[in-house]
Amino acid sequence: MMKALRLESAGKLHFLDVPVPSPPETTKEVLLKVTHCALCRTDAKMWREGHRDLVLPRVLGHEICGTLEGEPGHHVVWPGLSCGECQYCSGGMENLCPSMKIIGFHRDGGLAERLLVPRDCLLPLPPALKPHVAALAEPLGCCLNAVHQAKVQQGDRVLIFGAGPVGLMMSLAVRAMNAEPTAVETSSTRRPKTKAFCERTDLRIEPTVPRETFQAAINATSSLETFAQGIGAMGPGGSFCLFSGFDGRGALPASILNEIHYRQLSIVGAYGCTRKNMKEALELMALRPGPLEDLIEGFVGLEGVKEIFPAMLHGEVMKIIVPLQS
Repeated sequence: MMKALRLESAGKLHFLDVPVPSPPETTKEVLLKVTHCALCRTDAKMWREGHRDLVLPRVLGHEICGTLEGEPGHHVVWPGLSCGECQYCSGGMENLCPSMKIIGFHRDGGLAERLLVPRDCLLPLPPALKPHVAALAEPLGCCLNAVHQAKVQQGDRVLIFGAGPVGLMMSLAVRAMNAEPTAVETSSTRRPKTKAFCERTDLRIEPTVPRETFQAAINATSSLETFAQGIGAMGPGGSFCLFSGFDGRGALPASILNEIHYRQLSIVGAYGCTRKNMKEALELMALRPGPLEDLIEGFVGLEGVKEIFPAMLHGEVMKIIVPLQS
């Protein structure tokens, strides 16, 4: 038996003992000993209200690091289970596979002591990278996907809406393109939590959109007004990347759509990440692990996850890591 945290239905999260899964003989799946699982705000939202891709009951957790019995080193998990054969998989866009299943959504995830996972979803850690930091490889990979979709180039000035954990990781992804990020964060309670990260990375965070011109904008927050603000801040030929889904409140005036037309702006989406994005993330993390350490606010056991979810939903904490092994 093993310890696990399973969501039975919205709001009902149970800490319990479950059988250790056994790899089927007919598949290339392996049993991962989970050492760390980072909590995502999406996990908290699934706990509160569910998700379009969530199949219940479910062990949550998709930001995962662990080890394999008898093999050296740690691995992180690319949580996508794609078909590997369709035009999207063949074209290097397996995150868009129509048959995609996601660990922690469609099948059990990392908030358990053991995890059954396809071997080809495992990516080895660079030797010097700490496993609790490496658990952040998946969200950083998603951020790298976003800057690639926005076609961020060297020297570009990029506006990031939101300075929570993802917004700050987005700034690292922008820096990796040798571009210049500026973040907008309206919350006066969140900005102090970014101090160590900003001092280490020289990131500028503003309470409102600066009166400057940017080549790209990316939303790491669900507020629809950031779309209008981003369009207004971009120069001709700029690109807005829809990274976070909007919350459904509000409407867009036709004048905003006309600005896209007159200034020949591009609107692109970014969803999840590919294996290549996660490999890129691990390389970046190995070069600059310090800023990622700054994003980790604390550690909780499986039994404490339910208590931290409300604070995550209200944006009151940065990244929280769940260690699974003593």
